[in-house]
Amino acid sequence: MRSLVSISACFLLSACFLSAQETSKPNLSGTWRLNAERSELHSTHVSGAASWVIEEKDDSIHITESEGGKKIELQCPTNGKECEVTGGEKAKASFWYNGPILVEMETKGQNATRYRMNLSPEGKALTVEITYIVPQEDKPDKLFFEKQ
Repeated sequence: MRSLVSISACFLLSACFLSAQETSKPNLSGTWRLNAERSELHSTHVSGAASWVIEEKDDSIHITESEGGKKIELQCPTNGKECEVTGGEKAKASFWYNGPILVEMETKGQNATRYRMNLSPEGKALTVEITYIVPQEDKPDKLFFEKQ
């Protein structure tokens, strides 16, 4: 009987955890403009005219990145499955939520980069931490976007 109660308690805690995790997913939809002055750029060369348009649905995300006439698009599920990046060099990406943070892993040839997207509590700022895994860089870049 005791093991049945323990199993039931574990199941209930797991269900509560998954429910809390689901409600903690922010909606990143909107038009975001880079604030280069508030960003910390060590390796990335991004102009102040960079912008992202994000459309997020239940289990997918569509991101259009624009900078200096270049346009890159990603239409991906947010369950970790791989998708193609269009408009730039041949690349693949996968997205998933780690609590309230959307994580993207992107590979281009031999290079691997991780993006961690964190929405501010009021929903008006998006911070994107870029970690260069291969080749490895000492400091991550931090992009600071403001909602338009």
